[in-house]
Amino acid sequence: MEYVQLIRLILLLGAAVMLIFGIFVRRHRMLLLMMTVSCTLHYTSVEVSQMLMGRGAEEEMYHIRFVAPPPIMRKSFDLAKRPEISEVQMEYLASMAQAPTIREDMTALADISSLGADLLGAVAPTMRDFLGVYTGAKPAEMEFEPVEMVSLAEAATPIQEAVNLETELLSTQDLDTGRYKAIILQDLEDKRNLKGFFNMTLVKYNFQDTNRDTYPMAIPNLIQYLNDYTKLRARIEGQKIELSDRTLFGAPFIYMTGYDAVVSLSETEIGNLGDYLRNGGFLFVDDIAPDVDQNGNLGGTENNSQRGLKGTAFDQQMRAVLKQALGAEGKFIRIPKSHELFHAFYDFNDGPPLGGATGGNVTDLEGIYLRGRLAVVFSDLNISWYWGEKEVSGRERGLQFGVNLIAYALTQPGGIANISEYTAAD
Repeated sequence: MEYVQLIRLILLLGAAVMLIFGIFVRRHRMLLLMMTVSCTLHYTSVEVSQMLMGRGAEEEMYHIRFVAPPPIMRKSFDLAKRPEISEVQMEYLASMAQAPTIREDMTALADISSLGADLLGAVAPTMRDFLGVYTGAKPAEMEFEPVEMVSLAEAATPIQEAVNLETELLSTQDLDTGRYKAIILQDLEDKRNLKGFFNMTLVKYNFQDTNRDTYPMAIPNLIQYLNDYTKLRARIEGQKIELSDRTLFGAPFIYMTGYDAVVSLSETEIGNLGDYLRNGGFLFVDDIAPDVDQNGNLGGTENNSQRGLKGTAFDQQMRAVLKQALGAEGKFIRIPKSHELFHAFYDFNDGPPLGGATGGNVTDLEGIYLRGRLAVVFSDLNISWYWGEKEVSGRERGLQFGVNLIAYALTQPGGIANISEYTAAD
């Protein structure tokens, strides 16, 4: 960059000489000319300097290169060595690998004669009376029978056996803790030796009139008969729920009736009903027709003309509800007289009792099967009439059929109450 400064200095000196020359000549035109030349030389010197300095900077920029210095290794790099096991450690590991030896003379382990008298003398008098007087004699030699050691196979899977109530000193009342709605103990050799407990669940819905759409005493009478003539223990306290209640999914048997009610269920209730039935639930629907007087009003002693008829108000509404809840699975099929339902506890070789459907055109029950399991029993036969009225013909057979309904619902494979972890006493 020194030559750049030299050129600039020469131009500045030339400009100064021209300016001085113009001053001494004292001619205006010459002075003006010299000033113009001086300014031109000044401007030229500045431009030339900037141009030369920029070119020099570019040259310097293109020639600068950064080279990283090599690392300085002050010490050679050694690989880590595996730790060595000392001889003491090897002996310890070898001793741990050996199986422990058992002394042949086990009586030496039971010898308490070495215990000092001071130790036994320190025992309280009451304890000495209880333990007896120490004599110092050695105990009798202990005899040990040989025991065969059995090793489990690696692939063996432990099998959990059912709990026997007799050996475990349990009863069905011990299991009635509120966790289960029912626990049933079956006897494969005697179908009537059915033990356990059962909490009856009634379903209520909007616009249901207790005095018109139910027999108020039907379930209490059926429960009483169940408790008197079977080994099942049943109750209904606090078991009246809506289909929106979460406890629905723990009930093994639910019961719905209606006469001329408007069955108004929400989408949630209908969805819950479908989920309940698909997951092991059982529903008994009965289209009832209470007795009427001569004018057709409820409360009389005459037979109701709607008994045993298909297509009544409640019949149509409940069929629509079940089809909506189950979709394509909601198909109604006639239950044959050979079905297990008619022999679950009592035998009904001729099918269901028909005394509550006098004058009707329906003689069979219908059902809905879900994956081969009977999940819904639909009745137009007014079966609840046997349970709710005491002065009716054939009432006991009607109550016995109610027992069959409950027994079948509680014991059918895939049902909520079919718990196999308990067995009856032998």
